[in-house]
Amino acid sequence: MEKKPRILFVGAHHEEIEAECPNIAAALTLAGCEVTILNPVGGWNWTFIRSLGLDGRERTIADATAAAAELGCRKVVWDYPVAQADRFQAEIIDRMAAFIADYAPEIVFMHWPRDTHADHRLVAHVTRHALGPTLNIVPGEVPGFTPPVEVYAFQTGVSQAYNFIPDLMVTTDDRTMAMADKCIEKFMPTAPRFVPAWKKNFHTKAAYWGNVSGTGGAEVLRFMGPRLPLHGFRLAEILGERLLSGPLSELYNCNSDLWL
Repeated sequence: MEKKPRILFVGAHHEEIEAECPNIAAALTLAGCEVTILNPVGGWNWTFIRSLGLDGRERTIADATAAAAELGCRKVVWDYPVAQADRFQAEIIDRMAAFIADYAPEIVFMHWPRDTHADHRLVAHVTRHALGPTLNIVPGEVPGFTPPVEVYAFQTGVSQAYNFIPDLMVTTDDRTMAMADKCIEKFMPTAPRFVPAWKKNFHTKAAYWGNVSGTGGAEVLRFMGPRLPLHGFRLAEILGERLLSGPLSELYNCNSDLWL
């Protein structure tokens, strides 16, 4: 039996992927991938989670796990507080490196580092740091481990991720969007006042990029490394015609400030 490609999404907090790029995650699971969503930040010191009562943490994790399952994904949420995550940076790096070494994903999706949200910037930095020297961070031997062949940044809200010029687009369709809609509804028990905005966010972005790409809808990515593939992108092998090149790459040539 052929081994499923392992894919890892690293989003700061518990609803990050489901509210930002759910169609990409759905497309990957529909393509036969094993997809895990890791959220290092629990967010338990958010006012709205504290307002849920003593069982707010457990209920939030339950909703997030159910939401990820609608996309066909496994969910892992850690306990670092959203407003104080920077205090735990070294610990998160060590723990994430161990997670990556154990899971051994082929492809990783991460935050774009230019983001107005401090926790997004931190998790982007931590992810990049942990991905590079994984085997030097993790104590002991990790037999058979190979680092991810490709790393991509996903787009958060358009008012959050800035200077995000996509390299690639993943087309949506009725099936992936239906999975995304069912997914976001799973947050209603614990985040009813946020769900409509989250849903509108990914629908609006998909419609915009669909218009740009001439498709029914799309979610977008930036290629982050580690090296430019010389024989084709692994992501293209997995997603086939669903993966399109971004139309805006020529902007790089006229404004060097767009580079990281």
